[in-house]
Amino acid sequence: MAGKYSTEHIYINDRQIDVRVYLEFRNSIRYSIGKKYIIVRLPHGAGFGPLLQRELQKVQKWVAARLKESPGLWAQLVPRIYVHGEILKVMGDTYYLDIERTVRKNITAKIVGDKIVIKCPSNAKIKAQQDGIRGVIIKLINKAYLPVITHRVHQINDRFFHEPLENVFLKYNTTNWGSCSSQRNINLSSRLLLTNRDVIDYVIVHELSHLKVMDHSPAFWKIVKQVMPDYERCEDWLDTYGSDCHF
Repeated sequence: MAGKYSTEHIYINDRQIDVRVYLEFRNSIRYSIGKKYIIVRLPHGAGFGPLLQRELQKVQKWVAARLKESPGLWAQLVPRIYVHGEILKVMGDTYYLDIERTVRKNITAKIVGDKIVIKCPSNAKIKAQQDGIRGVIIKLINKAYLPVITHRVHQINDRFFHEPLENVFLKYNTTNWGSCSSQRNINLSSRLLLTNRDVIDYVIVHELSHLKVMDHSPAFWKIVKQVMPDYERCEDWLDTYGSDCHF
């Protein structure tokens, strides 16, 4: 069973992240990432006053580095809160969230014109409502935009690569923007739908290049650059704004 802890906070890009601090009989200090918070394990005596504040500064730098490596962690540590009337932009399309809380058992969502109409149980706890809303939005958007993304993948492949291609999958992956499997499947994160078309094209080009070269050797990057000479601009965009792209 987990021991007692105190809750502290760090701030990165003006976002509050919870930190659970455990004081234990130990000689070392350990950081880890929990489901929705940072875990810090400190020796007794190191968790008070200036010592704790100095340690939290180190934690902040450590977390910032992890978030830069894996921007999808933002969604884990700082979940998005959906509110009625909110705007959601997907591949240049603008939708308004129409959230209706009624007496019902499940959460449903559908696209009606420029609205995403969501119906959820009025008696559900806020966390359960938000988790459910997030889930149905992701499922709805993936289904609606998979044909668009699949068409674009084949367009780029037919124009530049001419490689055998099996399937295109769109799923909410928070650990990477895309991947190419040994079975010649292209897997893309639905977080890409929240970026822009140049960035989407870059990730598609990146993964299609793996059909020719599976590693990230100079030969691989040569192919990427031949197809998209300014690809580094898209990488910079992802480094700067990728952390904001999550459902």
